[in-house]
Amino acid sequence: MTTTAAPPRLEHACEVALRPNDFDWAGHLNNSVYVQLLETGRWEWGRAHGGDLSEGTPVAVVLQLQLDYLKAVDWDPVGRLVVRTSLVEQTAYSFTLAQDVERADGTAVARGRVRLGLVDRDTKRIRRADLHALLNLPEGDR
Repeated sequence: MTTTAAPPRLEHACEVALRPNDFDWAGHLNNSVYVQLLETGRWEWGRAHGGDLSEGTPVAVVLQLQLDYLKAVDWDPVGRLVVRTSLVEQTAYSFTLAQDVERADGTAVARGRVRLGLVDRDTKRIRRADLHALLNLPEGDR
């Protein structure tokens, strides 16, 4: 399998509002919410680059998820976090996104890496991860 490692590219940041039920009884952001934040960041990343991997075929599926919790996020009734997402690796059948969850001041509270594959919605068979065909990539990324 050929792996193309590259510096982070196709970066995107989105702000996500936190809800009261995102926090546990100790007043900390629940650990499962971080996974949802990463998912929101991935959706917004795809849309920002001209792709919507929820429609048509193929669809993106998570193959591997690594998540490091760096700092606690305490209760804030109007809390918002920023999710930064960038493409860091691509192979013939998968691509990897690096994602940081940050406070408004830029402090990283969690760091994730997500490897995704593309699957045909109808046949459920894996497809080549041809991001150039799926996304609206700038000339420098072609």
